[in-house]
Amino acid sequence: MIRSLQIKIVFSLSLLIVMLLAAAVMSIQEFSRMGDSVKGVLKNNFSSIEAAKKMMDALEREDSGLLLWIIGDREAGMQTVHSSHAIIRSALRDAEKNITETDEPRHISDIARTYDAYHASVLSITDGEWLPDEAKEMYDNKTKLLFFRTKKTVNELMMLNQEQMYHQSEIIQERSRRAMMPAFVSIVAAALFALLFYYFIMLYFIRPVKHLTESIRDYYPERGRLDAGIVTQDEFKTLEGEVNNLIVRLKRHKEPNNE
Repeated sequence: MIRSLQIKIVFSLSLLIVMLLAAAVMSIQEFSRMGDSVKGVLKNNFSSIEAAKKMMDALEREDSGLLLWIIGDREAGMQTVHSSHAIIRSALRDAEKNITETDEPRHISDIARTYDAYHASVLSITDGEWLPDEAKEMYDNKTKLLFFRTKKTVNELMMLNQEQMYHQSEIIQERSRRAMMPAFVSIVAAALFALLFYYFIMLYFIRPVKHLTESIRDYYPERGRLDAGIVTQDEFKTLEGEVNNLIVRLKRHKEPNNE
């Protein structure tokens, strides 16, 4: 049994500090794990979305280049078609290197397939000797449909990663709630511990001081020893004993004088 008041105080405060530190460490570890995993997933999803946006913009520019070629500005139109084609191929390679979702390979394959068909249709117009009306008719009957089909597959890839980012935000919210639980538990435990600590302060400090004060105030020499009713074997019990020793010494000092 602990008899020293100093050790009791240090031990009680140490328990509180240990609980708070443990809760802090658990929360930090959970937030760290959550941050690392979410950062990687969101980075990959964002990269895939950026690749899809590049493909979408380049696809529209390629279509605009084809229309320029049809209306007669063939040099500018072909430059736009070729540069857009290079951007789309580069974005497709980036998307293939950055696969994170289960259905992502299928979507990338669909984009490659539909774009190949669209680009082949574009070249079938630009490589032929067509009159403007004939080229426009080929575009309206076939190439335009392939253009919209390719846009649809690119948009599906973009939506897949956007939905995953939204799903990750929900996971972040759930993990953040779990990460806060140790802190919440530690706060409740600290509150209960504070009440318990207050009880022990009353039991081991306030009550003995009060009993000693009342006993000294109500003490008369006729009563003999001072009894403050302290049951704990600590400094207050020692103080009670020293007060009684002082009373004995005072009585001994007084008796010869009376003689």
